Amino acid sequence: MIGKIFPKSSGSFKKRIRYIFGCTKHDHEISQILTIDSNCIANDPLPSLLAGSEDDVLEMIREFDSVETLRRMTIDSDKPIKPVFHAMLSLRPGESLTPAQWRTSVRKYMTDLGFDEKNQYVTVMHQDKDHQHVHIVANRIRLNDEFSMVKDSNERSTSLDSVSEIEDMFWLKKAPSPKETWGVAITHAQLQASIRDDDLPLKHKMIAKIAGAIEHTKAIHGDMFDLVAALRKQNVYIHLTLNDDGQPKGISYELDSKHISGRQLKRSRLTWNKLITQEGISYDPETIHELQIEIARRDQDEHQRSERLRYFYLLFQGGARRIPIKVKSANWRLDRDTRLILEALEALLGIDLTFKGANNRPSKYYVEYIPGQPLVLPARKQQEYEFDPQPA
Repeated sequence: MIGKIFPKSSGSFKKRIRYIFGCTKHDHEISQILTIDSNCIANDPLPSLLAGSEDDVLEMIREFDSVETLRRMTIDSDKPIKPVFHAMLSLRPGESLTPAQWRTSVRKYMTDLGFDEKNQYVTVMHQDKDHQHVHIVANRIRLNDEFSMVKDSNERSTSLDSVSEIEDMFWLKKAPSPKETWGVAITHAQLQASIRDDDLPLKHKMIAKIAGAIEHTKAIHGDMFDLVAALRKQNVYIHLTLNDDGQPKGISYELDSKHISGRQLKRSRLTWNKLITQEGISYDPETIHELQIEIARRDQDEHQRSERLRYFYLLFQGGARRIPIKVKSANWRLDRDTRLILEALEALLGIDLTFKGANNRPSKYYVEYIPGQPLVLPARKQQEYEFDPQPA
């Protein structure tokens, strides 16, 4: 089972209610519509709809809309609210539940999300060939003295947990967690178009390419430069939006000259912040200029990556002694062998070679030498570091 919560909205419930009762066009063929549950005073609209009248549908819409009117008359507040809640619970092809089982599932789901008997709701099942799913339209405004609202904090994680428990309750096949999969929803119309054109929709094709590049980068413990190179091999290019400090705050992806932002593509994994904090792609703010140059490249010759090779001279001091250690690397990380060497030096020389600072970068004794370029030190360190390193 998959649970999907649609964007909430303000204003009338008309569009959502008419949609779930089949009064407006769908992107898939519906073979059956059945009202599963409702706590509304209005009659079930389906019988009158079959007779060619929308009177009962309009009456139900008026009932839903009247609650916000009452709230506005009772509570002196100009704070904008979004009372229209719309969710869908969808079974895998071949699976089905009885109306009673659907009713139990929906009531549990709504209770888990914080709705109670004071919230209006209506549930309608759609049968699309062998694909059974229900739509839930509910009013987030409670019919109590305070006209309180159902809170929506953490509702998506709550939805996942509730769906998982429903699957266990009725022995349904477990749907993979979004945190463990790169899958995204695809509409019936998109699926038919992809079958007709023998091609996946652009969004899904792009996600597949980006997912492969990210998994490759994580496998080699790579950084943002490695990710850009891996994406380039897939003909996917990124564009960054910078903040006032000149650091990335947003990212978009380009494929076949089409651009989609990370937030629109997959907000849970492909924004700039998620790439760093969740996917573990390391990024050093000091390399933004180099990263922009790497991003601008459109060639596939990865031999040019040797230009990124650096010699890092790490200076450690023990009493009056200063010991320079040269490390040749394409990034800030020191691998296991280097760490073992440093531990051996600690034991042999009796000095502290412990790294301090974020991302394993030394916070005090550090200078970088780029082959072919003069060594430039900050003014405050010019006298402290009186040596002229030469590359091996």
